[in-house]
Amino acid sequence: MFEKEALKEIERLHTEYEANVKKTLKKFSMEGESLTTVSGIPLKTIYTPLDIKEVNYAEDISFPGSYPFTRGNTPTGYRTKDWTLRQVMGLGTAEETNERLKYLVSQGQTGVSVCGMGYQPYESSDERSIGILGRGGVWIDTLADIETLFEGIDMSRISINQIGFSIPVFAMILAEAERQGVDLRKLSGTIQNWVFPLGEGRELRGNGGVDIIEYCTRNLPRWNHTSISVRNNRDEGITAPQEIAFGVYLGTFTLQSAMARGIDVDDIAPRISFFLSSENEFLEEVAKFRAMRRLWAKTVKDKFKAKDPRSWLMRFHVQTTALNLTAQQPLNNIIRSTIHALAAVLGGAQSMSVNSFDEALATPTKASATLSLRTQQIIACESGVAKVLDPLGGSYCIEAITNQLEEKAIEILEELAAMSPKKVFRHIIDQGRESGYLRQKAIDDDERPLVGVNRFTSEESNAKIDLGNVEILEYDLTWRDKQIERLNKVKKERDPVKVDRAKKLLEDAYREKVNIIRPMIEAVKAYLSIGEIVEIREKVYGQEDLEHVWGCYFGI
Repeated sequence: MFEKEALKEIERLHTEYEANVKKTLKKFSMEGESLTTVSGIPLKTIYTPLDIKEVNYAEDISFPGSYPFTRGNTPTGYRTKDWTLRQVMGLGTAEETNERLKYLVSQGQTGVSVCGMGYQPYESSDERSIGILGRGGVWIDTLADIETLFEGIDMSRISINQIGFSIPVFAMILAEAERQGVDLRKLSGTIQNWVFPLGEGRELRGNGGVDIIEYCTRNLPRWNHTSISVRNNRDEGITAPQEIAFGVYLGTFTLQSAMARGIDVDDIAPRISFFLSSENEFLEEVAKFRAMRRLWAKTVKDKFKAKDPRSWLMRFHVQTTALNLTAQQPLNNIIRSTIHALAAVLGGAQSMSVNSFDEALATPTKASATLSLRTQQIIACESGVAKVLDPLGGSYCIEAITNQLEEKAIEILEELAAMSPKKVFRHIIDQGRESGYLRQKAIDDDERPLVGVNRFTSEESNAKIDLGNVEILEYDLTWRDKQIERLNKVKKERDPVKVDRAKKLLEDAYREKVNIIRPMIEAVKAYLSIGEIVEIREKVYGQEDLEHVWGCYFGI
């Protein structure tokens, strides 16, 4: 990118500069001090053209909308389409969540992102739901809950993000869309799905993750059948290179599994998306999104020989991290989440949700959720950063860190390639747990600064949570009673003949290992509960398989 003579002169000037810096640092007893990101990527005090002298602009950076898409997926970026503004939410029962959804849509939210849907493989009446029902998201038992959840919401006009892998809930969403008269070929949304190795050739038959891909490829062309989530792993404490590498590995394993059913790569890849985190380390986070986008493009094009340029695009949703939100001095979380959101925008996210400042304490209130939505709107409308595509592109620092992250991610991918798929998935879980422990230890040992926790603390904030006049959403003990009452009412009023027929149809589908989606739609239309559906699956595959699948996706 630079002439040799120019680089020689820069190198001479840089040597002089470093000598002066060394003298200054010595005065402050800081000589020899090394700088790294939280992921361990080495940092320099200053970056120059010397740090990217090997970069080929056309091949490594290029223009937005051009391979390898380092600078973004489209040539116009946010100039012609804002990122989808979502607030991840879900509380109590379907009524409370519906009310909150309609409010946020009225305030400018452009996508629905609901958590908690179908997470637990048992009914609300099960004693295991005591104390947790509605606390980690909206509770779903039957199609009646989804009908209530989307009451008054036109599903043809919004993008729906189903957080969590639940085939019953996915079937319920499709059933409700059909009831609303929505053409499923025009239904827009995403399901958090990737293929987990079940063994026994189950990528070919009997793997629900591949069933979703196959069904969507044939019937839902606007629905992203695969959202590779490494966001939760990052929130456990894994590094940025690990987030990139684990995401790319899961994406490639999913591609291979779906292709094993005879589906062409160019029919699969354009509907794969990723669910990523945005952390505190601002420069590293911006570079992370750019590095992962470039690495995914190269992987799909070179390894899988995809010919359609849409297959090379890495589209991703970002949820700002919850890992660094603190109960101490919780209003500080507003600033943290704003920094996380800005990094996602500068990194080119297609969709985003911003964590509310009170999430370290309780389910977000309407006020805090609105503030998180306003954070995105202020960045989009007032900051000006969306007017320029990849405004940090070309920065010596950003380009150097982008290269470092990609190189480190490739090293990790090479290590994963030497493992069996099942071992890789266990390794990812173990790495998250180990990283989480080390991260917390670094905070406890005062090695990693966290304002309000081990820096700039006060006796008051340490003695109690200082919220000023901010209210906290209290857990409602009546949520479980209301949910059980609804479940009992549904079971009493549903058609028993349809129920028996649907149960048999679903059991036969499991035994014959046919694509499970259509039988599941019929099952939920008969108002089978998720608990009943789980019992049928357990009857066919056994408890071990059930724990394997649910444990993979939900950590249960």
